[in-house]
Amino acid sequence: MPTIEIFEPAGCCATSSVAIDQNTLHFNADMDWCKQQGFEVKRHNLLKNPQSFISNPRIKELLDASGTQALPVTLVNGEVVLTGRLPNREELARWFGVELTPASTAGTAGTASTSCCPPAARA
Repeated sequence: MPTIEIFEPAGCCATSSVAIDQNTLHFNADMDWCKQQGFEVKRHNLLKNPQSFISNPRIKELLDASGTQALPVTLVNGEVVLTGRLPNREELARWFGVELTPASTAGTAGTASTSCCPPAARA
C-alpha cells in the first residue's frame, strides 16, 4: 500500500468565522472515505507539526524555494505529486490503486481548497 502524506499550511480555522468552505467539507469527506476503505493518509499541519516540515528534505526544499505558497503538498511514497491544493477523492483513489464506483464518489467536489478557511477569512 502506498504511503500518502499531506503537508498543510498552518490554517486559520480556530479564529475564523463560522462560515465553512465547501471544498474543505468535501476534503474532510474524502478523508473519511479513505478511513472507511482502510487507507491511511498522514496529515501534517505547519502550526501543529513544524518539525515534520523541517525534517522532510523534499518539503524543506519546496518551502525554501517557494515559501508557504507551495502548501499544501502531497507526497506519495516520498515523491511530490501535488502542490498548491489538497487532493480530491479521484486522485486519492488512483494513488491507492482503486477504482471509484458511483456510490464512492458521492460527496466529492472534484477540486479542493488550498486552505481550511473561506476566502473572506484569509484576507
